[in-house]
Amino acid sequence: MRSKQRCIIRNPEEPCYYLVDANFLANKRINEKKIENTGEKKRVTCAKAYWRYIDKQLKEDKARVYVLDLCIAETFKVLVKKYYNQEKIFSNYSSYKYAKDQLHKDLHMPSKEARASNRKIKYHDIQTTRDIIISVDRFFEKDMKMKTNVSIVDLMILACSKYLIDFYGIKKEELFIITQDNKLYELAKSYQDLPSVFNPHKEIDSADKVFV
Repeated sequence: MRSKQRCIIRNPEEPCYYLVDANFLANKRINEKKIENTGEKKRVTCAKAYWRYIDKQLKEDKARVYVLDLCIAETFKVLVKKYYNQEKIFSNYSSYKYAKDQLHKDLHMPSKEARASNRKIKYHDIQTTRDIIISVDRFFEKDMKMKTNVSIVDLMILACSKYLIDFYGIKKEELFIITQDNKLYELAKSYQDLPSVFNPHKEIDSADKVFV
């Protein structure tokens, strides 16, 4: 069993499991070289530093990425907002469409591959089940006390992490929540029974410090 330190093994013996939020997933497919806003550019660059390690693990069948179904819809919404905002995240429609198509390619598996006996599913969508919805209740009171004002969808990510542990049998030490939402990050860190949470944009959580 891995020690409970805030790090991720680059070359794990057993697969790493990542539960990701919409912003982190969307940033994977954004070209940071085209971004003029310094702050936004850094957020994307930091996210991509994580994705380089995760993609390598996925290629070697040493990782799985889990995404709540509501977060998938939210991710495409993030891309749309970044296209229509005034910060020039996408220089033109073609670059926006490319990002959207690449994201769809990540999340979608062709039927032929899905039927293969040796299939390797890198991205798993988690359906919003009754168990996830009910368990969100435990996070409301603390969210109010901490005044983090985390969205319902983000609270469901926390509930989903417990769902993966309790129903999928994933060890807490092998599951990692990756978010670029500061409010969700602070709330998740306050729970001892939740998996480790990382925010690539935080200096303490930079990829070169986390992946060892």
